[in-house]
Amino acid sequence: MNRRYDWPEVDQAALQAARTARLKEFCGEAGLDHLLLQEPDNIRYATGYRSHLTADSAWHAALVSADGEAQVFVEYVDETVENPSADLPNVRALHPHPGWSPASANPRTWVRLVAGRIAAAGARRIGVDAIDVALVEALRQECPSVEFVPSSTAFYRVRRVKDPLEIVLVEAASRVNSLAMDAAMAIVAPGVTDDEILGEAARAQLKAGVEFVTHSVCNVRGGSGAWFARNAALQEGDAYFFDIGCYGVGGYGSDAARTAFVGEPRREVFQAYQHLLTAYEIARDLARPGVRMSAIHRAANDYLTRQGLGRTPYAIGHGIGLRLCELPVSANTSLMDVDDTLETGMCIALEPETSVTVDGRIVVVKVEDNFVVEETGLRALTTPYPAEAALV
Repeated sequence: MNRRYDWPEVDQAALQAARTARLKEFCGEAGLDHLLLQEPDNIRYATGYRSHLTADSAWHAALVSADGEAQVFVEYVDETVENPSADLPNVRALHPHPGWSPASANPRTWVRLVAGRIAAAGARRIGVDAIDVALVEALRQECPSVEFVPSSTAFYRVRRVKDPLEIVLVEAASRVNSLAMDAAMAIVAPGVTDDEILGEAARAQLKAGVEFVTHSVCNVRGGSGAWFARNAALQEGDAYFFDIGCYGVGGYGSDAARTAFVGEPRREVFQAYQHLLTAYEIARDLARPGVRMSAIHRAANDYLTRQGLGRTPYAIGHGIGLRLCELPVSANTSLMDVDDTLETGMCIALEPETSVTVDGRIVVVKVEDNFVVEETGLRALTTPYPAEAALV
């Protein structure tokens, strides 16, 4: 890529209006008059404000009314700024609060400032997301007439089905992630290291103009559960996989993975990879509206087991949106509160993994793509995995 990616033009006002309508419905059903949010994805959804600056992102907070009017607490002002941006008309003010540290590092100051805005808003029943329980308890003491209601789980469930404009943004991030995977695979040769593979992928993501590189892992002769690059150089005959992600313009994410080979792979490893692709296709073809998420997980793993291969040791699928991994999740029923049914408009990743033991060493292969659920089944958002000839 020699230039920034041609990101789609999305009507941000229309997107925020759609999210606000869903938020208002959620608050009405839960009997909430406000939300108090700290998670960057929740703040983005409710207000449009981008608070995801670093991986350690619990620096901001937002008090949002059921109608979508927001007071946002930020670390880069030292006095209140009214109506800070014409692009964010529902953000009524930016308020100072403790900066460059988690809220729980300055609890008395944080609680005093937030409680003051709660009182000014006349809030009575507030839904809170994943805020430190000590902070919430302190707010209860400071605001005895206000009820604070844990709302993270319910809010995640509200966000499972995406508005068409959200799908446009998930697809754009997924296309950029596909280009980054292609760029990483293009440099593969004996002697290239896992760090260099991931560096090339990140370079392509950032050059395209993503908001955030979310994760960057690579397994070269690492065995099961080995995720992190360790300056391992590729050797002739190696199989390796890498798994990368990003938040694109608008904050919507993509999470995808590829397996590839250096030269001619061991026969047992390549057969395992072919079986992995079959398991992937079983999961992909089964996934459609009305299908339980656990059924997808079970079908792919049952196939791998019948081939004498390792099962995917984690959830085989998950939702994608303003959070890279969100509801719904495709896993064993024992590891889910709710076995969700797929619905039209959900965006999901499918990521089967398997392993085979060769000469006493476990070799892991994996593939992951992103999809949107449509009436007839899944539509790919990432560019699907390459053909065999491109991998070997």
